[in-house]
Amino acid sequence: MSKESIILSTAARDNILPLTSSCNVRCLFCSHRQNPPGVKVYRMAPRSLAEVGQTIAFLDPVRPVIIGESATRIIEGEPFTHPAVDEVLRLVRAALPRTAVQITTNGSLLDERRAWLLGDLGNAAVCLSLNSASELGRALLMGDANPGAAIKSPVLLKKYGVPFHGSVVAMPHLVGWDDLKKTVSYLCECGAQTVRVFLPGYTALAPPALRFGQPLWEQLGEFVLRLREETEIPVTCEPPLIAGLEPEVAGVIAASPAAGAGIRRGDVIEAVNGVPALTRVHAFKMVLEAGSPEITANRGGERLIFKLWKEPGQRSGLVMEYDLDPGLIEEMGRAACRHGAAKVLVFTSELAVSAIKAGLQRFWKENAEVEAVAVKNSFFGGSIKAAGLLTLFDFEAGMEKYLAAKPGERPCLVLLPGLAFDERGRDLTGRSFLELNEKFDTAFETLC
Repeated sequence: MSKESIILSTAARDNILPLTSSCNVRCLFCSHRQNPPGVKVYRMAPRSLAEVGQTIAFLDPVRPVIIGESATRIIEGEPFTHPAVDEVLRLVRAALPRTAVQITTNGSLLDERRAWLLGDLGNAAVCLSLNSASELGRALLMGDANPGAAIKSPVLLKKYGVPFHGSVVAMPHLVGWDDLKKTVSYLCECGAQTVRVFLPGYTALAPPALRFGQPLWEQLGEFVLRLREETEIPVTCEPPLIAGLEPEVAGVIAASPAAGAGIRRGDVIEAVNGVPALTRVHAFKMVLEAGSPEITANRGGERLIFKLWKEPGQRSGLVMEYDLDPGLIEEMGRAACRHGAAKVLVFTSELAVSAIKAGLQRFWKENAEVEAVAVKNSFFGGSIKAAGLLTLFDFEAGMEKYLAAKPGERPCLVLLPGLAFDERGRDLTGRSFLELNEKFDTAFETLC
């Protein structure tokens, strides 16, 4: 599959508009610098306006257009390094006049003219990867030669009415806890709609200075909970460190329909238009899809009813951490029925296993026996625990370990996380999951 074919399929599937792999900073935590040999990712030079125009034709005008987000096998750089980025943005707006545009940037090239342009485009939002609000911290973490420009960028975005979300890769073991707290506080003071605190990660190839002990994640989770008490701006942890599937509201965006309805952080959504809310994801989706839904919530033992005025598909302003879509369990059940499986093994990541087990316990309706097992990210190693970074190497090792521990309990069907594979069923090293069928003489399927 050619690079351009991957770009076009990415546009059609994820509504992502790739511009360039060029970047003007050198982040210590950049995942691309820690990839082991064999990872198949693709770099691209700044794409021509003709190429960008061709890709725009594949975008869905109903969904937000995503620019600069590293969510696929295409290496995304800093979009504002593209020599014709202003023309690109005008091109997008001309082709999709009412479509929301979301741009992820490190902020170093967001000067006053660019902030004005984003405001002039309309319906454009920025995801600002600030990481430190101190010049010393930014220089250390990102190798930013002009950190003051990025630190000033949220002020400019606010000045020109451009909504933005802040993000911080938390590395207090390098810059200190005070720097992290001041950075989150600064983003909140500048008017960020939300702030995401990303838990740091490293692979087996990371230098010793970037490594940390596992307690750091727990400390960061507690740190974020304390920050929430000090600001009205929603502050979340990614990946979320949550227990259980209770649909608790993590925060509410100011001046949003949810804020206008009176919903607060800590409220637990019980039902949407009378339909019981099963998980955070389920509640969030029901609210998103509904027009002016009636929401039943529990606040400290008191049941409250809110009318949330909005259009179907319009964002509500609710901020909820990702746990589990009950539809995933239904998909597992359908797969079990298709195969007539008496025993189903669900391979999942170390991060997701608790939620998957809780979901199976609550929502599994089939007669088949089902078991969820976490697969270790041995290929990338280090602190990596995400499903999207699992490879066939990891699933092979997981299956061999499972069969060795339970030699008389061979599953009829093994389900794999879809995040680990592309649309052709290939992992990050280019291997197909179908290899597992032959090697273990067992049916394997990927989940969506």
